[in-house]
Amino acid sequence: MTHATQQLAGPARHVLWIDGVGGFLLCLAPRVTLGHANARPKPDLPLLADVSRLHAALQRDAEGYSLEAFRAAQVNGREAERATLRSGDRITLGPSCQFLFAQPLPVSASARLDLVSGHRLTYPVNSALLMADTLVLSGGTRGHVTVPGLPQPIIVFRQQETFALRYDGAIDVEGSARNGRAPLEPGRTVQIGDVSLSLERVS
Repeated sequence: MTHATQQLAGPARHVLWIDGVGGFLLCLAPRVTLGHANARPKPDLPLLADVSRLHAALQRDAEGYSLEAFRAAQVNGREAERATLRSGDRITLGPSCQFLFAQPLPVSASARLDLVSGHRLTYPVNSALLMADTLVLSGGTRGHVTVPGLPQPIIVFRQQETFALRYDGAIDVEGSARNGRAPLEPGRTVQIGDVSLSLERVS
C-alpha cells in the first residue's frame, strides 16, 4: 500500500482548513454514521450530544441522500426511521441535536451538514462536507463553502487516492508556483490570492 493510499484508507479522516473561514471535516465514504463520541468503534461523525452510540446513518447513492435512523430522529419536525433528504432539511437526533442538510449545487453529489443546535463534534469544526467527487469553494452562495472575497471558484477534487484542486489563476504551494491545478496534500499550505487553505489528517 502506498503512502497516498494510506492517507485515504481505513479510519483516517481529514479536516480542510480555510484561513478566516474555518475547518470542515471531510467525509469521503458514501455511507456516513452518526453517534456518540465515546462509541467504539468511533462513528464517522462523533457527537458530543445526547445521542446513542450508533444513532443514524446517511447514505449517498445515484438517487441522492437518505437518512436511516436506529434511534429517535426527526426530519423537519416529523419522526422518521427512513427518509429521503432534500437540501434545506433539518435533521434532529435524540431530543435536541440538530443538523442542517444542504446540497447547494445540483450538479454535484457532495453535500454539507451544519450543526445548528449548539452541540459539537469531537473535531474543532461545526460542519462536515459529504464529499463525492468534488467540492466547490465560492465567493458567493453557489458553493459548498463560502469564502468571502474569492474572485473565482476553487474546485477541490479526488484524484485516485489523493486530493487536488483547480483554480483559474496562480496557485502557490509553499513557495512552488503552479497555474490552474495543484495537489492538496496533508500538512502543506496552498495560497490562492488572499486565501490560504490546508489539509490535516486527523485520527
